[in-house]
Amino acid sequence: MQAANLTKTKEKRTWQHGVRLVLSMFLVFCFLMPMFQISAWKNVALKNGLQGNGISMPGAAAQMNTQLQSIVRKAKLADGVTTPVSGAAAPLTMTAIAATSGLIAAFIMFLLCFAENLGVNVGKKRKLLFTILGVAVAVLMVIGIWNFHTFAQTIKDAAASADEALSKVTAKLYQDNAVPAMNVGIWAWLGMAGMLIMAAIQWLPEEKGALQKSLLWFVVPALTMYTAFVITPAISSVYLAFTSYDGITEASMRFIGFDNFVNIFGSARFHSAAFNTIIIAAVFTVLVNVIALALAVAVDKVRWCKNIFRSGFYLPVLISGIIAGFIWRIMFNYSFGVVNFVLNAVGLGSVKFIDTMPNALLSIIFVLLWKNAGYYMIIYLAALQGISADLLEAASIDGANSRQTFRHITLPMLAGSFTINLTLALINGLKIYDEIAILTDGGPGFSTETITYMVYKVAFGEMRQGYGTAMAVILFLIILVFGGFQSTMLRKREVQL
Repeated sequence: MQAANLTKTKEKRTWQHGVRLVLSMFLVFCFLMPMFQISAWKNVALKNGLQGNGISMPGAAAQMNTQLQSIVRKAKLADGVTTPVSGAAAPLTMTAIAATSGLIAAFIMFLLCFAENLGVNVGKKRKLLFTILGVAVAVLMVIGIWNFHTFAQTIKDAAASADEALSKVTAKLYQDNAVPAMNVGIWAWLGMAGMLIMAAIQWLPEEKGALQKSLLWFVVPALTMYTAFVITPAISSVYLAFTSYDGITEASMRFIGFDNFVNIFGSARFHSAAFNTIIIAAVFTVLVNVIALALAVAVDKVRWCKNIFRSGFYLPVLISGIIAGFIWRIMFNYSFGVVNFVLNAVGLGSVKFIDTMPNALLSIIFVLLWKNAGYYMIIYLAALQGISADLLEAASIDGANSRQTFRHITLPMLAGSFTINLTLALINGLKIYDEIAILTDGGPGFSTETITYMVYKVAFGEMRQGYGTAMAVILFLIILVFGGFQSTMLRKREVQL
């Protein structure tokens, strides 16, 4: 009874921590979106040619105020005409402070929630800190939104001015197609509401019991490096998915909202790439685990030269994907490849392995299996050697044959390895790139393109960086959903077994 209550308490704490973690991640995204709007003001409306990615809101607001003053001077207003346009961007400083504060607060919340899930006991300090941050950011957002409306109204009034020179210039700033951010987007409201929700849920009833301390401090150096060189660049580049950036010119970084995503989901080429990605990932995930398990069982039963067999099966893993692609591209060559030489020798004739469909797709899957099976074999082999000999001996004494022993003892004991290998295989299958780049270059036509390879071709080959980044975001979400769902189902299966 006590154990059941302890399990229930642990599950409740885990659920609450999970909600806080997901909400904090969502808040980071919400407060990044207003940054995109400032970038749109800077790069589209004012066309001031500033350098940088435009994500610094206070700096953009200050530069915009300078540019508005320049615009007023260029308008050559009639003598005696006064206008507040030259200082119109001043209220945006408060808007910038609000959104920047929200982003910093959301990132702090995310780090603290992540630390809690690693085992750090933040305790009551977290409740007070999250409440103060949530309420303070919400208040700042209200002030920032009010100041934003003040700015927009000033530009609108100037556009309707009786002075022809002033109205002509400011009307261009106020056009919807010129200033797509001349309104407070839904993300600002969601961010403000999310902060209040985060502050409120801190005071929901929670079972007592501190989280156990973990080896977090041993993880900190590696986590710091990973955050600095992987997580931070990845998050900071997400804004490209909402722009028309071509990867070269700063002027092309125009905020276009969800247009990239709409175009992607309407693209027949993307549909083909998505289909290929799913087919390769599904077939690879199943076959590589079947082959790896068979190899592991076979190697585990070998009596002599066991290490030689292990090394032989694992050797392809040490070869890079690029090198493996070159090796098999030569071997699959229609004119002088070794594979076709053997087929001709036995009278079967040459086959176009990488030049026609579906042979090209099957060849890619074959190379993936050849290269990666040894990696998953090692994990299964380690699990096999961890099975207690007493269990196998007891099954033999009870009269179980080898097939029954494998089915009812060996397979259930490998449940943890199945979870690891199936999840890793699915993720690796969804992000395949090297082999396709060398074997088929996405051809014939676009018939073997995957989402990963299409991201590369579009972003760097066709110079559509924003469009390619949007596809990368979609691929990330696909991997997150499929990988998370599969891992959850397999872990439940582990408990049942």
